[in-house]
Amino acid sequence: MTQAAEHFDILIIGAGLSGIGAACILSQEHPHKTIGILESRGATGGTWDLFRYPGVRADSDLYTFGYGFRPWSGPQAIAEGSAILQYIRETADEYGVNDLIRFHQRMVAADWSSQNSHWRITVKRTATPEARSSDLGHGTQRPPAHGPAAASSATNEPSGTGEYLELTASWLFNATGYYRYDTPNEPDIRGLRHFAGTVVHPQLWPREMTVEGKNVVVIGSGATAVSLLPALVDRGANVTMVQRTPSYIIPVPTENRLAKALGPRLGEERTAHVARAVATRQQRLLWKTSKIAPHLVKGAIAAVNKTQLPHDVSVREHFNPPYKPWDQRVCVAPGGDFYRALKSEHGHVVTGTIDEITKSGVRMENGQEIAADVLITATGFNVLLFGGARFSIDGVPVDLTEKIAYRGAMLSDMPNFAFAIGYTNASWTLKIGLLVDWFSRLLAHMDGIGATSVRPVAPEGLPTKPLLDFGAGYVQRALDRLPQQGTRSPWLMSMSYLADRRELRSRPVVDEFLRFDDAAAPVLEELPALLAGPGDKGAEHIVDLGDGRTMCVRTNGPEDGPVVIMITGLAFDLTAWPISFLKSLVTEGFHVVRIDNRDEGRSFRATSKAPSVRQLLSGDLPEGQYTVEDMSEDVADTMRALGVGRADVIGFSLGGMIAQSLAAHHPELVRRLVSLCSTTGDPEVGTTATSTAAMLMLPGAPNRSVYIRGRVIIGRHLAGPGYPIDEAYEAQLAAAHWDRSLDPHGESAAMRRQIGAIRASGNRAEVLADITAPTLVIHGDKDKIVRPDGGPATADAIPGATFIEIPGMGHQLHPALMPTLLGYVNEHLVAPEQRPTS
Repeated sequence: MTQAAEHFDILIIGAGLSGIGAACILSQEHPHKTIGILESRGATGGTWDLFRYPGVRADSDLYTFGYGFRPWSGPQAIAEGSAILQYIRETADEYGVNDLIRFHQRMVAADWSSQNSHWRITVKRTATPEARSSDLGHGTQRPPAHGPAAASSATNEPSGTGEYLELTASWLFNATGYYRYDTPNEPDIRGLRHFAGTVVHPQLWPREMTVEGKNVVVIGSGATAVSLLPALVDRGANVTMVQRTPSYIIPVPTENRLAKALGPRLGEERTAHVARAVATRQQRLLWKTSKIAPHLVKGAIAAVNKTQLPHDVSVREHFNPPYKPWDQRVCVAPGGDFYRALKSEHGHVVTGTIDEITKSGVRMENGQEIAADVLITATGFNVLLFGGARFSIDGVPVDLTEKIAYRGAMLSDMPNFAFAIGYTNASWTLKIGLLVDWFSRLLAHMDGIGATSVRPVAPEGLPTKPLLDFGAGYVQRALDRLPQQGTRSPWLMSMSYLADRRELRSRPVVDEFLRFDDAAAPVLEELPALLAGPGDKGAEHIVDLGDGRTMCVRTNGPEDGPVVIMITGLAFDLTAWPISFLKSLVTEGFHVVRIDNRDEGRSFRATSKAPSVRQLLSGDLPEGQYTVEDMSEDVADTMRALGVGRADVIGFSLGGMIAQSLAAHHPELVRRLVSLCSTTGDPEVGTTATSTAAMLMLPGAPNRSVYIRGRVIIGRHLAGPGYPIDEAYEAQLAAAHWDRSLDPHGESAAMRRQIGAIRASGNRAEVLADITAPTLVIHGDKDKIVRPDGGPATADAIPGATFIEIPGMGHQLHPALMPTLLGYVNEHLVAPEQRPTS
């Protein structure tokens, strides 16, 4: 009998900057999900552990390069690679994600099973060469590289051991970036193999290599070469940078002056957020201006260079790129270190075409000879998307070049596959943070609707262009192997942080292009049916109870199944129940009946005067104020009208109070009881926080948009700290609630009448002692409407009740909590074969 493959809810590929950041966010926001990280190397850090050449650093300021959830707090605006590596590892330690990492495991293939809704992943075990075996924890030991073959043979990247294993995962999140670690781009230069000195590629830099007193030629003009030149000069080398095509270079301060000024006044954390916001806009302004007025920016950069360079170095000859600014990435010189090196007698720049490499150095086409003991080929890297893994769907190979990027996070027709590629015109991490936030929202949405897979479907005839629309050589060499992007949102790989922030954080997570596993059609944000979610085929009925009372119900599940009555809380209609909750019950064979309480949704509106805030506080309620018991009679009469003799009853918040009253006064109707986030009415327990009470007493919304904003604010306030709401989705729910209501402008008065019902019923603890139905009481320890002590007080009042407290849960049925809640509820309601029929 073969052993079942280990399964993960989310499998992250790569433990570098992106993978560690994703793991930190997802483990915090989805604590119930199993998360694993595959790392083919023996250390965390990715690029920042791989690159060890002198001067390695970020070319973006660290306030935007750092994680949004753990702001950079160092003094440098541009930090060295070692400081970034330490920052990544400290973050992993602080957020406890190191235990999730499987070192020396490389994903080589993944096949999606539509039948099982998961990926089956083939993993190759790797091993680091013996030269690095003593330092697997940091991945830093490298032998010296000598001779013409050194550049291609000095790699110490892990190789396969011949051992494979299989894993399964509901989701793949690829965070490998797009560098190929083991094979850099080797220049094809005539005579290179005849060079008598040392040839080194920066990607494979030997730790023990020394350059003091040596003539060093750096071939290249990109960020690596610009970083190497001053660093090697500082190490005592005589350095010449040989470039065929110049890059744009601008000086930047080594410290963030704004942060330095604000720090003593605002504190470290607030200062970091302000500095991040300002730096983001500065980056965007430079890039946008470069696109709108390239010649203006080109001239400005040239003018700055002229003031920084020594007088004998010509800007026109050496720093005059033939392309526009930001057609390729602009290089930076922190503190002007590049210019300072050129002003010294040991830093030089030569622009032209290399004729050949001689035994003793470099000969240019114009005949110039440059002596060299060391050649550094800073000629870029090779692109390797998704770590080079092969993908298939139900055994059919996937051609990645036919796929189109969706929101820069998924690929068309690739189920449950997400990836992370950062900005090419700003800090990499800015984009990664937005992508992971969107991905987390998508996971929560799927939990909420009970979907197990999702895939984007591109519209017919969508115009496309290369995934990385960038002029850099490494991109151009890989275009024929990359997926595509579209020409309009959400199929465009946007390079604007501000636009992406709107698209990925503020707008609904679901649009017409996403297809869920159990939905033949997309979920449209404008449709009130959104609240029903994919797969909700419920039928809505108006039940006339006589005497002016009409109750709206929606039914789901088999007609002959045991009935479950679901009662919502204060100021919510029947659509407030998460669809995953509903679908779980239907899957178990229940016939589910959701009810709009009086004064909500499409049920009748009471004619009594709504109590004022003063009356609610004093308890001197207006004549005709109804009670919780009256609301439970609505439910009892509705059950009789529907022909329901007995049912399991689930109530949330006010709905829990109604369910309790129903079970106490009509034991013949209630088979089992579940009370969620509710209380007994005892004024000593379960009282509302003052801040929450004040929000509930605000005047009614004059229009739909104000109502939506108010609901989002209240939702944000009520959610537990561990389960923040998806504000865009919350706004959708509020919009549909307004549209569905019989009297949307009367929502405030209706809510005050419902609060009045709670006040009018008073302490119901003695009555709850009459409940005979087996009862489950669930409460969150961060509830701001019904104080957490209301839960155990309810359980104490009901004979034999079981109490469950959920850490971090507020007054909300958050999608991420559904697996936990459903586990308790389904266990309480007994297995289907053991349940009595209706």
